[in-house]
Amino acid sequence: MLSREEFARRLEEELPDVADSVPHRWQELGDVVVIRLFDERAWAYRREVGRILREVTGARSVVALRRVSGTFREPVGEVVAGDRNAETVHRELGIRFKLDPTRVMFARGNLEERRRLLESDLEGKLVFDMFAGIGYFTLPAALAGAEVIAAELNPVACRYLVENARLNGVEGRVRVFLGDCREVARFVRAADRVLMGYLKGTLKFLPYACRAVRDGGVLVVHEVFQKRWGEDRVAREVLNALPDGFEGEVLEVRRVKSFSPALDHYAVELRVRRRR
Repeated sequence: MLSREEFARRLEEELPDVADSVPHRWQELGDVVVIRLFDERAWAYRREVGRILREVTGARSVVALRRVSGTFREPVGEVVAGDRNAETVHRELGIRFKLDPTRVMFARGNLEERRRLLESDLEGKLVFDMFAGIGYFTLPAALAGAEVIAAELNPVACRYLVENARLNGVEGRVRVFLGDCREVARFVRAADRVLMGYLKGTLKFLPYACRAVRDGGVLVVHEVFQKRWGEDRVAREVLNALPDGFEGEVLEVRRVKSFSPALDHYAVELRVRRRR
């Protein structure tokens, strides 16, 4: 809290014309700090903001993001202060995540979902992670004892996924596939749990998840829904999106975090069975 107050004070003193357009929150990933400067005025002063932020936090590098773009939700930004190499190892819940925040995103808001996986009894279970990224859900599942089939379409994220499995000593329990999860799903049979950690379009992947999960297995569907909807409406939306021949029983609906002024990120956990 003191560093935020110091940062705000320095902005007012040194950059009074843009201080109100610079957020007073940032993300700390290992020894790198990431700040979102989506406002054009703030972006124009990114190096000055980065200098102040580095002096306040003592970070090795400061990365400023201008936007998040594309299917892979890739960060668009640059190192604005400190070491030009922003690759770092972030530690969370005892898990080590190696990444370069100028090339891949890290969602701190999914912390409780990762904790839930890590504390689950997954010994001997088969888990299919359809959108593995750098291992956000794959690593806690593997550390909880699961055998994980992890699909990732982004080659940069996939390289970090392989490296992170080694870094955490679970490379023997994680099979990584670089490619579209819909193609990988064709080779997955009877998964006990399917993780669908994608947003803004997840429901269209449900037919592939249902084919990969065992009868009575569990899907964990992450998606964004209208803030004004309650949990019952969110559950119905997911159930109604199941493909023909499948029925679901909702086990839990969890609000993960706010996604935008109008949308919330939810995780819906449901047991899926084939219709008799």
